[in-house]
Amino acid sequence: MEIEKIIIESLKRKDTHKTFIELDKKDELEKIIPKVKCMKSVGECKYHVVNCFEHSINALRELEIVLNDKYFFPIHLKEHVLNYLDEYVEDGINKLHALKLGIFLHDIGKPDSMTLDETGRVHFTNHEKIGAQIVDNMGIKLELSTETYKLISKYVRHHMILLSLYKKNDLSRKELINVFNLMGEDTIGIILLGYADIVSTIKLLDKSEEVSVLKTYMEYILTNYLYKSNYTHV
Repeated sequence: MEIEKIIIESLKRKDTHKTFIELDKKDELEKIIPKVKCMKSVGECKYHVVNCFEHSINALRELEIVLNDKYFFPIHLKEHVLNYLDEYVEDGINKLHALKLGIFLHDIGKPDSMTLDETGRVHFTNHEKIGAQIVDNMGIKLELSTETYKLISKYVRHHMILLSLYKKNDLSRKELINVFNLMGEDTIGIILLGYADIVSTIKLLDKSEEVSVLKTYMEYILTNYLYKSNYTHV
């Protein structure tokens, strides 16, 4: 089977991250996603103890842990989340498959955005915007539709939203309306990506106690998005 098809088929498995690890060991993953090589050389900073590639694999694993846990989502959210993920973007590819690829690619812009300040501290300013552009320009040799690539690009572009809300500790009506208007119908996917991204990081920083707090944030945001009519996006 061609590598491209293996990657697409792996997105449909419950343990996609394992296939990606095996493809990388065979030096085949970067043949399809050339930026993988660069992702291995950057990423470690104040907040990350591993490089971008390892972090992306960890984030993908975290999403799969969440989705394989039938008790993770409260009852009032579970059906909505699963319905969103089951929605097809193109023949054979649903939003879950696109989200998995989006999670793996969410930091693909870091190699091109890395800078050092006068103290030697590493920064990755606007890496989400640069990453979205990379996906838009498609340096990935997969035969997916334009619509699918646009969705993946959207995931990458907005993956920092949950972290931003968490850091500001601002879940006010005004803030949430702005966020929902921006993310629109893909609020669920983007918030899930943000959760997997942050949790995979804080677990390595030995801050596991923050996971439950972050989960509460995520559930609150999704509940407001799904159930409060005065928060409905336009």
